[in-house]
Amino acid sequence: MFCGRYDRELDDKGRVGLPGPFRDELQSRKFDRVYITRSKIESERFLEVYPPDEWQRLVGTLKQKSTLDLNLQLFQIFFVGGTHEVPVDRQGRILVPLKLREFAGLNHEVAFSGMPDYFQLWDRTALERTVKFAEDRIGDRSFRNTLGL
Repeated sequence: MFCGRYDRELDDKGRVGLPGPFRDELQSRKFDRVYITRSKIESERFLEVYPPDEWQRLVGTLKQKSTLDLNLQLFQIFFVGGTHEVPVDRQGRILVPLKLREFAGLNHEVAFSGMPDYFQLWDRTALERTVKFAEDRIGDRSFRNTLGL
């Protein structure tokens, strides 16, 4: 499981060090690469980063669905088609491809955000806006009820 938020800085080449707990989790599972793709919540763009086993599980789920479904086609064009396989170097860094950095508006200040099976990479300011948006929504009891919590 990937938990927590970690602020980091992208270097001039587009490399960023993985947070220690995320790096340790990948190493414990003997993974030396990740899959990075585009994602979006409302108008905020960010990246999703998957360990190989979770990426294969997701792709396997997609393969079981009808390829005639327009929404699935659009999702695959955007999500799968935008994916890059990226090695984790010996210093625990990843090189975020330029096209993905441009998509997510990543400059110098970035933030990692943990999810149960993967993690996200955000422009720090965009994540702060999204956390505020989430905070406003979570305060509404009807929102929590839709989640069954």
